[in-house]
Amino acid sequence: MALQIEEKPTGSMAVVERKKDWVLLVLRVVAFLATASATLVMALNKQTITMVVATIGNTPIKASLTAKFQHTPAFVFFVVANGMVSFHNLLMIAVNLFAHKFDYKGLGLAMVAILDMANVGLVSGGVNAAVFMAELGKNGNDHARWNKICDKFESFCNHGAGALIASFVGLALMLIISSISITKLVKLKSTHLQLVQP
Repeated sequence: MALQIEEKPTGSMAVVERKKDWVLLVLRVVAFLATASATLVMALNKQTITMVVATIGNTPIKASLTAKFQHTPAFVFFVVANGMVSFHNLLMIAVNLFAHKFDYKGLGLAMVAILDMANVGLVSGGVNAAVFMAELGKNGNDHARWNKICDKFESFCNHGAGALIASFVGLALMLIISSISITKLVKLKSTHLQLVQP
C-alpha cells in the first residue's frame, strides 16, 4: 500500500492556480449576468396591440392581441433553463468564494464538472428551442400556412432577440467554464496518480 502525500502548490505554481481561480470566477460572474439577463428580458417580454379585424359599414371592429412568452412552450423552457443555469452559476460563485475553508477536491471537482456539463446541455436546449420559435415568428412557414408575427409585434420580437443573444453569450461562456472544470479534474487526477506511484 503506497503512502499518499498531498502536496500544496508552492511559489509560481500557487500564483498560477490563484490566477486560474480568478479567471474562472470572472467567467462565472459574466455567465451569470448573461443568463440572468436573458431570463429577465424574456420573462418580462410582453406586447399588446389593437388592430382592426372587420368593418361593418363605417364602423371598424377592433381587437386587442397580446404576445407573451407564456404563449409558447419553447419560450417557457427558455426562461426556465436560463433561470436554472443562472442559479447554478450563482451557487458556484458562492462555492468558489467560500469553499477555501473546506477541501472539496476529488469528488467535489467531479460534481462541479458534471453539473457544468449538464447546464451546458440545458441552456443549449433552451436557446435552440427559442431560436426555432423566433425564426418561425419572424418568417412564418408558408407550407404549414403559419403567418409571421414579427411585423405586427415588433417590440416583442426585438426583446426576444436580445434575450437570445444574451443566452448565446451565456452558452459560450458555459462551454469555456465546463472546459476549465474538466481540465482541473484531469490535472488533479494526473497529479494524484504521480503521487501514489512509487
